[in-house]
Amino acid sequence: MPRPIFLLLIALMGGLYQNQEAINAWLNPPPPKPARVPGDDKVTLYSTVWCGYCAKTRRYFADNDIAYEDIDVEHTGAGQAAYQKLGANGVPIIVINDTVIQGYSPDKIDAALSSE
Repeated sequence: MPRPIFLLLIALMGGLYQNQEAINAWLNPPPPKPARVPGDDKVTLYSTVWCGYCAKTRRYFADNDIAYEDIDVEHTGAGQAAYQKLGANGVPIIVINDTVIQGYSPDKIDAALSSE
């Protein structure tokens, strides 16, 4: 196999691997979510600007019309204090009403939102 074709194939495979979640969602769309009234839940995201999972969480909230407060745990003193009070390690930390979710987990987010 000529070298340029091999490199193109490797680049294509890398692109598919990096976007497998989006491709899977396109091929297997999730079932419709039950209607909910926006603003019923108090949602807080403890995050950093560099965290990829924090960005995924923000995108998930935007795609699902979930209103939330985003607190930067690195650049604000209040954010650092609130984060330390939770006793958690790592980001993102999502607090929905009284439920604390560590890490990016759409299933746990949906469960916490529908539990009210």
